[in-house]
Amino acid sequence: MIGSTSQRASGGRRRLWIALAVVFVVLAGLIAGVGWAAWWVFDNIGAPGPAATGSGPCSSADAVNLQLVFADGHTIQICTRDRPSCPNQTNPNPNMNGTPQFNMSNQLRSSSRRYILFVRFDAGLPADASDQSLRLDPQVANSGLLASPTSEGRLTSAEVQITPRDPDSDGYTAATGSLVVSSSHGQARGRIEGSLSGGASGSPVRVTGSFVCNH
Repeated sequence: MIGSTSQRASGGRRRLWIALAVVFVVLAGLIAGVGWAAWWVFDNIGAPGPAATGSGPCSSADAVNLQLVFADGHTIQICTRDRPSCPNQTNPNPNMNGTPQFNMSNQLRSSSRRYILFVRFDAGLPADASDQSLRLDPQVANSGLLASPTSEGRLTSAEVQITPRDPDSDGYTAATGSLVVSSSHGQARGRIEGSLSGGASGSPVRVTGSFVCNH
């Protein structure tokens, strides 16, 4: 009887320890999940556009595939797999009488850090348009220089900005160059060739590459 009682007590302790271990694992998983969700929200506050998709080196499978060229000759590929959204949006400046603008904003991945790509045109992009060559102009950011009603919405210039993350730092703006864009069947395609300004010492001096987005 004593042995049987001792075995039952030992078995009860084992079940208690197993139950406590299960509770601990479940609680740890919940805490880790809540912690990850909180980190994700904090990490993406102020980061426009969806997070970068895909993994590994950039390739032709990526919808946005750009190359940053540095003064010493080394390069960094930045990209995202899924096609970003790039609708025409109404210009909020009340003096522009609702002039539409092409806008695209998305996060990009690279082998070293993440980036934010921002592209804006001085007018809206038609649903179907053959290749148009736009000059890269940082002044497109100035709403007073955007396309006016008297321009009949003709595209002439584009603004391209690339901002590093992890950690955040000053962005780079395309000061000169060109962006060739076309659109059809709900998609816009662009090719960027430009020189960059801004950022700290050691920043890239050129950006080249292409993008496809859902227009």
